[in-house]
Amino acid sequence: MKNLIIFFSLFYSLSSWSSSITEQAAIDKLNQFFELLDFKVYKKENISQILTDDFQIFEMGKPWDMDEFDVFINDASKTTISTDWTLSDYKVSIDDNSAHISYVNNGVFSTTNNETIYSYWLESVYMVVENDQLKLKFLQSDLINREIE
Repeated sequence: MKNLIIFFSLFYSLSSWSSSITEQAAIDKLNQFFELLDFKVYKKENISQILTDDFQIFEMGKPWDMDEFDVFINDASKTTISTDWTLSDYKVSIDDNSAHISYVNNGVFSTTNNETIYSYWLESVYMVVENDQLKLKFLQSDLINREIE
């Protein structure tokens, strides 16, 4: 009987333990990434806090680590006045220690040349729990369409 009680106690403990990751927490973390990526507030130190040390982004046919992506962002900020991303159509998969989201990203960029650039991407992001915090590990971005006015 004692073994049965121990078994049920252990079973209850294991079954009541669940991932602290929720779909909303993963979506919120992704949105935080884009908020920190806004050229008006961008600082590598701030965005790096929500990324793993080995974070990679695959954009424009090129894999970049955060140092390389930082150079790209700083160069782009010289000709871009504002950025605005609208993320939608989230498809979220979660396990105990990670989350994957695929989504649509519609971006609007205003430039110093008085142009407005409308970009449409299909993207996905992989996040992991690191030091009890959900962090972005990999982001894949495929440009589908771009129009300039």
